[in-house]
Amino acid sequence: MSTTTQQMSVIARTEWRLITRNKTVLLSATLMPLAVAGMIAIQGVDQPDAGVGMSAMLIGLFTVLSIYLTVTITAVSRRQDLYLKRLRSGESSDVAIFGGLVIAPAVLCLGQLVVVFAILLAMGLEVPAQPWWLAVAVVGAVAMNLAAAVGTAAITPNPTAAQMSTVPFFFLVIGTLFASPFADNRFMDLTPGGALVTLARLAYEMPTPGAALSAIAGLVVWTAIGWEIAKRYFRWEPRA
Repeated sequence: MSTTTQQMSVIARTEWRLITRNKTVLLSATLMPLAVAGMIAIQGVDQPDAGVGMSAMLIGLFTVLSIYLTVTITAVSRRQDLYLKRLRSGESSDVAIFGGLVIAPAVLCLGQLVVVFAILLAMGLEVPAQPWWLAVAVVGAVAMNLAAAVGTAAITPNPTAAQMSTVPFFFLVIGTLFASPFADNRFMDLTPGGALVTLARLAYEMPTPGAALSAIAGLVVWTAIGWEIAKRYFRWEPRA
């Protein structure tokens, strides 16, 4: 095992313990997504096009709640209490620090998605004909939300401000998730939620105004925007 991997593993284990002790973060990362999943399931897995709607909503909501909000709050909080500065002044590389911060929320999110989808399939949810498109949607959504989280943390001065700085991207994801099925416009693929809806439609072989390449491009663009903001503005010490 390389030194970077070892450092990342140590930081990730520490983060997991801190997340489980923080009630606010634990609520946003676990109970809120599961509660939303329960509300979606109540609508009925046997409804027309239930697979598309549930898949897109679950992937979008779980990643934005379990990853985006959690990582943003975590990064800002760790910077504020000088934890990031202490890590960086030691032997840990930037890759190990960022990797360690995001592993726990990402693994938690993926585990929740697997469990919830398994339950819904057992309840009678239709199995997608081309499930690899859902896998692409999950990978793309995870990457996008991780990048957006670090980018948001870069411009957020303190943990209290994170309650407001996360609102625009959160509502962009949720809004485009709900709007995309009704917009019937291929340009919706360039929005976070629209890209996920298109990939879910492809997984269930439903007609869609979008396309795989444009949906993937949309997720890549938002991921690139997040990382670019992070590279330009992220600071390892508390922001003024």
